[in-house]
Amino acid sequence: MVTGRNLVLEDVGSIAAREYDVPDPPAGGLVLEMIRANVCGSDVHILNGGHPLVGPGCVMGHEGIGRVHALGEGVTADFAGEPLSVGDRVVSTYFQACRRCPECNNGHPNICRNAYTGWSKQADEAPHFHGTFGTHYVVGPSFAVYKVPEGVTSKAASSVNCALSQVFYGCLVGEVSYDDKVVILGAGGLGVCASAVASSFGATVWVAEMAPQRLEKVKEFGAHHTVDLTQADGSDGRVDLVKDLTDGGADVVIDLTGVPSAFSEGVRMTRAGGIFVEIGNITPHKYTDFDPGLFTRTGVQIRAAIRYPQNVLGRAIRFVADTPHFPWESLVDKDFTLDEVEEALAQAAARKVTRAGIVISD
Repeated sequence: MVTGRNLVLEDVGSIAAREYDVPDPPAGGLVLEMIRANVCGSDVHILNGGHPLVGPGCVMGHEGIGRVHALGEGVTADFAGEPLSVGDRVVSTYFQACRRCPECNNGHPNICRNAYTGWSKQADEAPHFHGTFGTHYVVGPSFAVYKVPEGVTSKAASSVNCALSQVFYGCLVGEVSYDDKVVILGAGGLGVCASAVASSFGATVWVAEMAPQRLEKVKEFGAHHTVDLTQADGSDGRVDLVKDLTDGGADVVIDLTGVPSAFSEGVRMTRAGGIFVEIGNITPHKYTDFDPGLFTRTGVQIRAAIRYPQNVLGRAIRFVADTPHFPWESLVDKDFTLDEVEEALAQAAARKVTRAGIVISD
């Protein structure tokens, strides 16, 4: 029996390693040996007690890439029909679509009410390996799995199943298209990926950020303009600055910050009749001032993009393969070991890195 290791949220602000026997894969699923994982902004929220479902006792991590350790009964191919074998590199959704709840049956599998049935389990509950901050990861039969193309490195693919897929879906929700003016709020890993997607869709892209040292990276990923929001005077100043730069407001504004005030500011940065997409604010019970009368009179549409339909993951990994002119490996700009995860989380929280990577195996 192979023994593996997980990093578990012991309490708010505290992580510890636990060891478990690596289980057999479930029927229709598989077990991965993790190659790399990344620190997402939501991992910082989870560490600080900000997730409504994933809390103390749960395994940390959801973004990453692994190789097939074992295939469950009936599994012969990925979700694109590509043959799967032990040793193949794959990316997987970190959530499931049960196909049985009202949300799935209403055509919204990305908001499946059972999406986190696996991830939200306690680590001591079998099959134990519910997160990517560990040596292994158990993928259930209702998760989507896609093989990584040969020409894509593991480091380049490591951000696909969260950061890239999330903003790819956000651009679809925002109906981003040729000649649109798109403003992206936040220049972290998701902002960098959003720059690549929106610019590839033919939009003119502005990326706005309160930590200006992060803005240089987005220029390498298709952003046409950067906006240092620290140069503006308060909330109204930030809105006015962006509206001036975009000649009256953007066609699409995508908020990735996780800052409640960015929600109300982002709506005001959107042109009359435009689309505002919220992705970053995922922690309930955080509030911001909002003017509903002004909103109604502008005709701005507010749309939420939480998680993504499972086929988007397949589109995202193909997008990386098809855009080698973007330096995908550089998105993960500092690597750590499993023993250094707390430092990786601290640097991510302090915005010292774009994406902190955790190297688990070769």
